[in-house]
Amino acid sequence: MTTAAEVASPPAGPPPPGHTRALATVWFTLFLDLVSFGIVIPVLPFYAKSTGASEGLIAVLATAYSAAQFVMAPVLGRLSDRHGRRPVMLISIAGSTMAMVTLGFAQSLWMLFLSRTISGVCNANVSTAHAYVADRVPPHQRARYMGMMGTAVGLGFIVGPSLGGLLARADWPQFPFFVGAALSLLNFVMALVWLPESHRPRASASAGPPPPRPSLLAVARDPAFWSSQIGVMVAVYFGFFCAFAAMEATFALFTEACFGWGEQETGRFFAFVGTIIVLFQGFIVGRAVATFGERRSLALGLTMSTTGFALMGLSPSWLFVLLGGFFIAGGNGLIMPSMSALVSRNSTADNQGINAGFAQSAGALGRIAGPVIAGVLFEVIGPRAPMGSSAVLVVLVCLMVLVRVHETRPEAGR
Repeated sequence: MTTAAEVASPPAGPPPPGHTRALATVWFTLFLDLVSFGIVIPVLPFYAKSTGASEGLIAVLATAYSAAQFVMAPVLGRLSDRHGRRPVMLISIAGSTMAMVTLGFAQSLWMLFLSRTISGVCNANVSTAHAYVADRVPPHQRARYMGMMGTAVGLGFIVGPSLGGLLARADWPQFPFFVGAALSLLNFVMALVWLPESHRPRASASAGPPPPRPSLLAVARDPAFWSSQIGVMVAVYFGFFCAFAAMEATFALFTEACFGWGEQETGRFFAFVGTIIVLFQGFIVGRAVATFGERRSLALGLTMSTTGFALMGLSPSWLFVLLGGFFIAGGNGLIMPSMSALVSRNSTADNQGINAGFAQSAGALGRIAGPVIAGVLFEVIGPRAPMGSSAVLVVLVCLMVLVRVHETRPEAGR
């Protein structure tokens, strides 16, 4: 009889052949996900305007990416559980390449929407990437490795918008999109050569086809799911990303209204935030988890983020904004790997992908809801209101973690 721990953990002993190259390829995939997301940020609004899009349609275009991720992250996760991680990763990387090519050749608004939707669908493979890491890394090392993968996200957060701005050309506005396509194509070749399969679904011990799994909608409607550790972590993902996206969406408006900042100051601030995230995920999170465990590291990160949001909301000068950014970024650096590791610990080999997909889907929904809520608060109450609401929301999420989250191994199955 195979125990849950044996199912959920990779075999003991030396790493399998190609271990380092495989994880490096996954790292590069996550990095390019954020680069391709960020490279269009400085260019796409102006490019969309050239097709006749209004400001309202441009805002809707920005949510198409996250909406597609919300729908497809659990789907790709489930497909990777059933058919393996490698084919899902290869297809999604190829799709990302085609999405950037489509964006480069887009001459109308519907083609822009098509491209961003395809990008969101394919970049929902973050859940598959996390499941791949969990397949190859023992549970006690997952937070450290998730932190290493998180540095890819942080660096992509820095490089993407900066690269898009540097590559922008008045005579060829599509140039950044084709550069993104070339990088994705390089990533596909790397994955094709260096990414071995990490998960082979177990054959059923009994004759006949395996029993059908409930649909994603049925799982989401099941009260037992929301009382489970995975359900609690899905709620944590949603709450944190809702708060972070609310800050991100209104930050430029907030600093312009309160301190007279412009595009350059805002760009430098987010580069600073990305750098702090990379440093925390690369050097701090592993030590924090070894000392405190994933649950307490997550609570510590949420506490830091709360402090940062509060400092921004109350900031009398730009120095407090910078200090708040440090706490938010440092908290983010602890939060992301700890959340991923907790989801992984409460999953078996057969549902790593779909559970990671549910979590990523909740994060995408938070990135959709957060800016909408923040925009209303900004207009109705004032420019500091979104920061205050983010602080309150993260406090509630932290209380949920302290009361409901446990560092336990799962029973067999979900």
